[in-house]
Amino acid sequence: MVKCLSIGNCNKYFIYIFLSIFFHILNDTLYGFNYNDSFVDVKFIDTKTQDYFSWHDLIHKIFSFLGTIPFAYYFNKYESFASQRESLNTVNNSNNNSNNDSNNNESENKNKQSLKMSLIHNEIDDNLYADKYSFTICLVIIFLWIIEELLIDTFGLALKDLDFWMFELIIITIFSIKMFKIEIYNHQIFAMWFCIIPCILKIATIVLSFFEKDDIKRIKLPIFYINYLEYIPIGIIIYILLITCRAFVNCEIKWFMDLKYISPSKLLFYYGIAGAIISTLICTISTFIKCDDIPNSTDIYDYICKIPYDGKEENNFNYSERYFDSFLFYINTFRGKINNNFKPIEIFYEIIISILGVITFFFYKYFSILVIQNLTPVYLIFSNPIYFFIQKSILLIYTYINEDGFFADDTIKFLIYKFCLDLLGDLMSIIGFLVYLEIIELKFGNYDYNLKVNIIKRGIVDSFGQNKSIINEEEEEKESENDENGNESEDLTFGGES
Repeated sequence: MVKCLSIGNCNKYFIYIFLSIFFHILNDTLYGFNYNDSFVDVKFIDTKTQDYFSWHDLIHKIFSFLGTIPFAYYFNKYESFASQRESLNTVNNSNNNSNNDSNNNESENKNKQSLKMSLIHNEIDDNLYADKYSFTICLVIIFLWIIEELLIDTFGLALKDLDFWMFELIIITIFSIKMFKIEIYNHQIFAMWFCIIPCILKIATIVLSFFEKDDIKRIKLPIFYINYLEYIPIGIIIYILLITCRAFVNCEIKWFMDLKYISPSKLLFYYGIAGAIISTLICTISTFIKCDDIPNSTDIYDYICKIPYDGKEENNFNYSERYFDSFLFYINTFRGKINNNFKPIEIFYEIIISILGVITFFFYKYFSILVIQNLTPVYLIFSNPIYFFIQKSILLIYTYINEDGFFADDTIKFLIYKFCLDLLGDLMSIIGFLVYLEIIELKFGNYDYNLKVNIIKRGIVDSFGQNKSIINEEEEEKESENDENGNESEDLTFGGES
């Protein structure tokens, strides 16, 4: 029987993908996550006051950005110190193993060069500051990085099912061809076509929503487009623009690390500073401007603006006045002025959650950048369906443990269908990415011809063939030389006898 599929080699750097997903899920668990309220909330501490705190996504982002700055700074210092120490150890070991002065001088020169290379990141950083154009481009990329992240998070609050993130594989492939001059092979084209399946499943979830309009409106699901059909094409276009921006940013990050030698920790240092400034500015504006004050505002702000606050205290939730986020509401919640059942322990809970949120956020971003640096930006996209699949699996298991069923008791039936379609779409996307990245190898239709393994094999065979021909040519030359020498000796002997 012909073998149609096989498993490719695993790269040691795949561990960065799973560490990135692990810390991402941990970060989500601190503030709580669910799927259309169909499950029991997976949350680190589940109290009413913590529910109020969890509304403040932007404020928690500010804390995370601020915390990223010292973490990245000390990580950068540690990386430089470790690199210098490694080079010095190499120098000492080489000097101890040298047997003569000439070898000693030669090894010292090599080790001085090695020591210089260990400082390359610091030297490049200085050059980056001196090169105003490169430094400006770096800041622009970091600015785009922060903006696209904030906009994608906001997008999911109202237009959840319009996130066709499968297209990002095609988009980032185009960027990689242009920026890194890579070549696309048959198995990768097959994988991109395979992503049509999760796209069809995503379309099915959108269509399914229109059959349950009343229930969607009643429970306030983030499916705003059922009231305004024109938001479907607009939302899809906006999302494609956002993931195009994300793909471009990830490719540029790869470019800066590979060609400008900027370390991941240095990038995160700039990212933390810029993110804290931008988020604080947005949160300050949103504290004093209600969503209803925005011109031409529609019902979409009921989904995006989660803070129902009228500027007063003592449970004055005015749902006709909403804010995207509010420092005032957060401070009053922290002071116990919002919840009548507030307990002082809630302050301790929020401090612990905020600290753990900073730590998990930093390591999530750090390992994500290591994925881009040691692999490619495509692998980071590959982590998305794995993350969603694991998150949904956790919801199923956690709800089953607490409710003796896979879904909450009051879950509407069509939400179960939507969840199953989404879960199946994630699984299909994972399979497509595995084919693209050659972890699943297709052994039919000539799809395996340009796999890395086979390219290497052909290179070895070609190299062996060339070496063999060279050896044969050398042997033929030797034989011809021997024949010539033999003929000369025969002539001399014949002449002597005569």
